[in-house]
Amino acid sequence: MKKILLTLGIMLGLFIGHAQAPEKMSYQAVMRNGTGQLLTNQSIAVKVSVLQGSPVGTLVYSERLTGSTNANGLISMEIGTGTVLSGTFSTINWPSGSYYLKTETDPAGGTNYTIAGTSQLLSVPYAMYAKSAGGTGGTFAIPYTNTVNNASTLFSLVNDGDGTSLEGVNNTTSSSIASVRGIVSNVAPGGFSSGIRGINNGTGGLGIGIWGSQAGTGWGVYGVTPAGLGVYGNSSGAGTGVFANSNTGTGLTATSTSGIAASLSILNNANNSNVLNANTLGNGTVINVSSSGSGTGVLSSTGNGFAVQGITSAQTSAGIIGDNNGAGEAVVGRTTSDIAGAVVGRNDGGGYGVRGFVSTNTTGTSVGVFGQVGLNSGKGRAGRFQNLNSNNDRNAFEVETNGAGNIPDNTQGNASSFLVNNTNSVGAAVRGEVNTIFGNFGAAGIFGVSSGTGGRAGLFFASNPSGNGAALIALTDGNGNAITANAGKDGNGVETNIDGAGNALYAWVPTFATGRAGKFNIFNDTNTSDVITVTTVGNGTAGNFKVDRVLGTSPAVKGEVNSQFSNFGTAGIYGISSGTGGFAGLFHASNPSGNGPALIAIADGNGNGITANASNSGDGIETTADGTGNAIFAWTPNFSNGRAARFVNFNTANTNPALTVETHSSGSLAVFKSGNPGTVNVARIDATGRGFFNGGTQSSGADVAEVFDVEGNISEYETGDILVISTDSDRTVERSSKPYSTLVAGVYATKPGVLLTEEHIDSDISGKVPMGVIGVIPTKVCLEGGKIKRGDLLVTSSQSGTAMKANPKKVKIGQVIGKALQDYNQNETDKIQVLVNIK
Repeated sequence: MKKILLTLGIMLGLFIGHAQAPEKMSYQAVMRNGTGQLLTNQSIAVKVSVLQGSPVGTLVYSERLTGSTNANGLISMEIGTGTVLSGTFSTINWPSGSYYLKTETDPAGGTNYTIAGTSQLLSVPYAMYAKSAGGTGGTFAIPYTNTVNNASTLFSLVNDGDGTSLEGVNNTTSSSIASVRGIVSNVAPGGFSSGIRGINNGTGGLGIGIWGSQAGTGWGVYGVTPAGLGVYGNSSGAGTGVFANSNTGTGLTATSTSGIAASLSILNNANNSNVLNANTLGNGTVINVSSSGSGTGVLSSTGNGFAVQGITSAQTSAGIIGDNNGAGEAVVGRTTSDIAGAVVGRNDGGGYGVRGFVSTNTTGTSVGVFGQVGLNSGKGRAGRFQNLNSNNDRNAFEVETNGAGNIPDNTQGNASSFLVNNTNSVGAAVRGEVNTIFGNFGAAGIFGVSSGTGGRAGLFFASNPSGNGAALIALTDGNGNAITANAGKDGNGVETNIDGAGNALYAWVPTFATGRAGKFNIFNDTNTSDVITVTTVGNGTAGNFKVDRVLGTSPAVKGEVNSQFSNFGTAGIYGISSGTGGFAGLFHASNPSGNGPALIAIADGNGNGITANASNSGDGIETTADGTGNAIFAWTPNFSNGRAARFVNFNTANTNPALTVETHSSGSLAVFKSGNPGTVNVARIDATGRGFFNGGTQSSGADVAEVFDVEGNISEYETGDILVISTDSDRTVERSSKPYSTLVAGVYATKPGVLLTEEHIDSDISGKVPMGVIGVIPTKVCLEGGKIKRGDLLVTSSQSGTAMKANPKKVKIGQVIGKALQDYNQNETDKIQVLVNIK
C-alpha cells in the first residue's frame, strides 16, 4: 500500500445556540499521497481525540468522523458531530488546563488508522471557554449551574451602603418553595455544618443572627428533623438559649403526638438552681395542670427531700389544700411502712387477733371476715397471714370444710374459693409461695394431693369460651424447670390435646429471655426411639418453624448430627419425599425485595458444600432465574484458592460433554470477564459459535492449519508430508512427487495450534488432512538437493511428500515451502522443524 501523506489545516470555530444546539468545532484537512499528489473525491475516516495536559495526556473525549475529499483534496468535518467513542464533548472543562488534539486517519474510510498526529490547541474558542468558566464581563446566563472544587468562598457580595447584600424573591404560589436555599449535600458532613448560617458581629443587645418573620398565622422560624432537634438554641454564657414572648397570645407552646410535650432537665449534679421557674404578677394561677384521662395531674417524687412542699405566709391561705367535689375523700393518709398498719388487731393470749363469724344467717350471703382493697384505686392486700416464728410448724392459714361440694357449680362447696372479680385484673386468685433451700417432695408453693383412686392433684380450668388466658402458667426465675412432669409407669409425662384451632402444645420464650422454647433429649444410648415424632393426617405442615425477626440472624431450623459416619441418612436435616410428587426439601426466599439466598451450604471440612445426585433421568442440579439474575453464580472469595466451578466426566464410556452451554436467543453463548470486579469483557462466544478474544489466543501447537480433502485414502498420508494442490478435484490436495513444484500448498501438520475449516464443529473431519500453511511444522526432508543448513530454502523433491534444499538460482515464485530451522545430513528420509511460509 502506498504511503499517504496528510497535510492538516485545522480551523476551530464554535457554534453555541440558545435552544440546546450542540457545540462543534470545524475541522479541515488536505490529503496527499506519497508523491505529493492530492487524493481527490475519496472517502476518508478520521479518529479525533482530545488529550489533557500533554500530547500523551489523559483522554477526555474521542469520536470517529467520516467524509469525502473534494476536487482539491480538502475534507471538512465538524468535531462534536461524529460517532462518540468516549467522553462527552459538551462537558470538557476548557479553562482547567492545556489541551491537545490527536488525529488518526484511514484514507480508505475504514478503521485501519495509519496516519497519526498531535498538536496543541493554543487558542480555545472564546465562547466555549466562557461557557465552561461561567462567563466573563460581569454577566452570565440564567439559569446558571456550575461545579468547582475550591476551598475559597465561591460567591461574595459586600455592600457598604444601607441596602441588602443578597436578596431572594419568589412569587410562586406552590408549596414548599424557598426564596433562598442552602444545601449541605454530603450525608456525613463535619460537626456543626449548616445549610444556612447567619452571623451578626455586633455586640449590642438587639443584634440578630437569623431573623425569620411571617406576615400571617404561620411560623417565623420553622425547623424540622426526623430524630434530632428541630430548633436548637444555645447560650454559651449567661444569656438565654431560647426566649419566647407574646404580647397577647402564648409565649411558648409545646405539643407532642406520641412523645413528651416538653422535657426540662439540669444535667449538672452540682447545680442547685431550680429546673423550672414560674411566676405571675397577676391574680391568675401560676401553673394550671389538667388531665382529661385517668393520669395523675401532678406526680412528684424525691429521694431525701419533699415530694410536694407547699409554703404560705398568709393566715387565710394554705400551703396545700385538697378539695373533693364527689363521693371520695378530700385527703387520704396512707402508710408505706412495712410494720405499721391503718388498722391493727393484736392478741397477746391464746385467742384471736381478729375473729369474724356468721352465727345465724342461713341465706349464704353473710361474710364472717370481709377485707377490701382497691377502693378509690387503692392498692395493697385485702388480707395477709404471716408466721414470723421459724420454729412454728403450724399452718399459717387453714381452710377446712366437711361439705360434699357442688358438682353442677364447682364454685360452691369448696374448702376455699378465691376469685379476682375484675375483668381487667392481672392479679392471682391464689398465690402460694415457699422460701426454702430444699427441693424435697412437698416443699412447694402450692401442693396438691389426690389421695383417692380418682380425682386430680391439680386442675386448672379456663372456663370462659371467649377467653384467651392460659389455664396454667408455670414460671421459674432460677435454674430449675418451670414444670417437671414424670409418669412412673406407662403414662405420658405430659399429655396435651386441643378441641379447637389452637395448639396442643405451645412453647415460647419471652422477649427478655435467652433460653429455648423447647428441648427434647434421650439420655439412653440404647433407646432407638425418635427424640420427637410429629405426624399429621391433614394438609397442614407437620412442622412449621419461623424466626419472626427482621433483624434476626439465627436459623428457623437447625439440625445437627455428631457422627464419624457418612452413611445414608446420617444428616443434620434429613428430608424424604416418599410419594410420586413433592420435594424432599424446599427452600423459598419469599420476599421479592429480599437479597438473601434461598439456600446456603457451607462445608468447613474437605467435603462438598452441596452434593446432588439424580439416580434416574433427572438432573443433579436444576436452577432457573425468573428475573435478571444468574441461574448459577459460582464464585470464590478473595481469600480462597479454589475454583469457581469444575465439571468432570469420570466415566470413560460416557461420550456426553462435561459441559453443555445452550441458548435459544441471539445472545452470546458465553462471556468471559476479567478485572476486580470483573466488569471488562475479555472473551466471548456468540450464538453462531464465533469466538472473540481481546488478548489474542495461544495454544500448544506452533502452526496454522486448514482442513482439506485428499486424493486417495487418508490412511496413505502421514504427518510431515509435503502437500500440493490437486489438479483433478476442487479444494483437494495430494502428496508432492515432482521437484520445484509451484503447486506446493503446505505440510501435513503434526499438532496444529489453530485448525481452520468450513465444516460445522460437529462434522466428522477424520477423513480430511490438517494442512499447515504457516508456522513451525515437522516436515519430511531428504538430501536430494544437498546437505541442509539452518535457514536454507526448501522446495519439493522427486521423493513423494518430501522436501529438499533449494538452489536459489532455480527458485521461482510459488515454489518455496519455507526455511529450515535445523541442520540435516542423513541418507534416509526424516523430519526436521521447518518455518513453513509458502512463497
